[in-house]
Amino acid sequence: MLDKIKLNIISNRKLCENENLEKQIEKIFSAYEKKIILENFDIVSLTLREKDLNKNEYLKLIEKIYPICQKYKINLILHQNYDLNLDDKYNIEGIHLSYNIFKSLNENIKAELIKKYKRIGVSIHSLDEAKEAESLGASYVVAGHIFKTDCKKGLEPRGLKFVEDLSSTLTIPIFAIGGIDEKNSQSVIDRGAFSVCMMSSIMKY
Repeated sequence: MLDKIKLNIISNRKLCENENLEKQIEKIFSAYEKKIILENFDIVSLTLREKDLNKNEYLKLIEKIYPICQKYKINLILHQNYDLNLDDKYNIEGIHLSYNIFKSLNENIKAELIKKYKRIGVSIHSLDEAKEAESLGASYVVAGHIFKTDCKKGLEPRGLKFVEDLSSTLTIPIFAIGGIDEKNSQSVIDRGAFSVCMMSSIMKY
């Protein structure tokens, strides 16, 4: 039997019914726990993406989503908001940053983040970006987009060869993203990805 595929869910409340992310996450995690969906997957994390929210709105969303993640023992990963004033009650181990933000951080801020979070993920779209992210201290990279996806309409996907190239070059884990679903996930893992990321297919469940 094949090992379960590690899955990082990416949130997008705009794809949820009535934009109710809280309800959608509860629905996904509950169905997963009952083995109704994603039987071949091990959900390792939820990345709270929601790029259009200001800091206060984002903090309010953390308040709602964090308890659900705790209930189902799934790690919550923050997205971009590295300067949030988080309450001590939150035990959040990961943060995800764009390549440009990560690259532009001064050494002091970067050192603080590395101390504060166990894992710092960085989005990359080329081999050179991936190598630089690793050399600057990223814990893992999120590489995409691998397959065609509505989120990147008109942009040519980088394909499985991109995952292979990254896998033969990097020593840190690769999280693959972009057009990934239950059917094509294994092909991405077989090329050397540590984990896959899903957004659209899950947020519309």
